[in-house]
Amino acid sequence: MHMDRELLHQASEGSVLFADVSGSTRLYERAGNAAALAAVGRCLGAMKACSEASQGRLIKTIGDEVMVLFPCAEQALQAALDMQRAVAELPPVAGFTMSSHIGFHHGPILFDASGDIFGDAVNLAARLSGLAARGQIITSKDAVADLPAPLRQMTRYLYPIHVRGRAQPVELYEAIWQQATDLTLIAGFNEPLSNAAFLTLRYRDTVVEMNAVSAPVTIGRDAGMTIVVSDRLASRFQATAEPRAGRYVLIDRSSNGTHVSMDGGEPFILRRDEVTLRGHGWIGFGQWAGPTAECIEFALHVDKTGAAR
Repeated sequence: MHMDRELLHQASEGSVLFADVSGSTRLYERAGNAAALAAVGRCLGAMKACSEASQGRLIKTIGDEVMVLFPCAEQALQAALDMQRAVAELPPVAGFTMSSHIGFHHGPILFDASGDIFGDAVNLAARLSGLAARGQIITSKDAVADLPAPLRQMTRYLYPIHVRGRAQPVELYEAIWQQATDLTLIAGFNEPLSNAAFLTLRYRDTVVEMNAVSAPVTIGRDAGMTIVVSDRLASRFQATAEPRAGRYVLIDRSSNGTHVSMDGGEPFILRRDEVTLRGHGWIGFGQWAGPTAECIEFALHVDKTGAAR
């Protein structure tokens, strides 16, 4: 193709960011077309202003999403943090709190004659934005590596995903902008286990066993998750289960919350919180209707002699 020949000699590195207004479909249903359109316009305006302040170049607006190119990951991260704060500070509309979800990646960029951008970095950035939950910033190991050391402290490792066309998994990170709420623990469930243990997670025909050195297990509707669930109330990226200092922690990353029932106790809901899994129980999505085929069953097996079995 003629465009391919133009692109090949115009490659350079940069950071591509996608920022999307969260829940806009629900907003239109609740507030009506005129009010929702104006609210989305204010969000997009805030995103564009934050991009410009960090030397970003707006590539295009796609519905309620912006696509921006930055010279480096530091500027992309600063813009993403500013966007989240700016959108969160906008007034609610018809009782609907405005928020956004953002993904960015750093890598080689291909340009065409019009200034539009293409390539693997663009595709991956779009994928990261799609994985991000409401109010979340998802980025890649490549982008984190491009950050100055002090800014790397504002990110935390999430999990690996498998991306079509890549031999190795892509390691994802989250940029933290709400320290007070993002890492809340559910009181009473965060004590470490005293004995070696392993955790079994079972969903339909999928069984995953974890031990103290296992990689995080991801749960959600996205095809790249470790456990892919089909419940429509589940988010693309619903939750992670990860070993941590002798215990197993379930972390909610969803839009609708994750329900947990342990050892026959009353179910409770996680909303961007985390809890240590104990004994036997169930993990559900959206609305709790008791243990069903759409729930994940978990069981913690403890070897009191000190060896996992």
